Amino acid sequence: MKFTLIEVVISLMILSLSLAGMLRLLTHSQSRISVAEERWREMHMLTQGAEYILLAGTESDLNVPDDVFPYDDYLIDCTVDDNDDIPEDFTGQENQLLLKKWTIKLIKASDRSERLKVIIDRFDYSDAGAEDETK
Repeated sequence: MKFTLIEVVISLMILSLSLAGMLRLLTHSQSRISVAEERWREMHMLTQGAEYILLAGTESDLNVPDDVFPYDDYLIDCTVDDNDDIPEDFTGQENQLLLKKWTIKLIKASDRSERLKVIIDRFDYSDAGAEDETK
């Protein structure tokens, strides 16, 4: 069985187009994998900083030590504000703890851009102990 030149050229074109499509798929998936890995790494860093702040941090000291957060190009920034999103039915009740809004951000140090942010509502126990001591 002999093939003509046109059949060989067409089969080579089909083969090259399929290989080009497969290589394009591979490079696209490789870039998506690197983006997913970077997002996972940044989320891990934010979680690590948030866990430390929520377990050991106070409103007066919101810094994360370098041995807990050993990443040079990233910073954790935390602010504590009063939570204004509480419905009026739930405010002003007797012996109710104040709900504070802790905003924890992961910031890239090189360009000071905010990469990720988590907002956590947390009870403020600092006033509760002061009221018990006065009784």
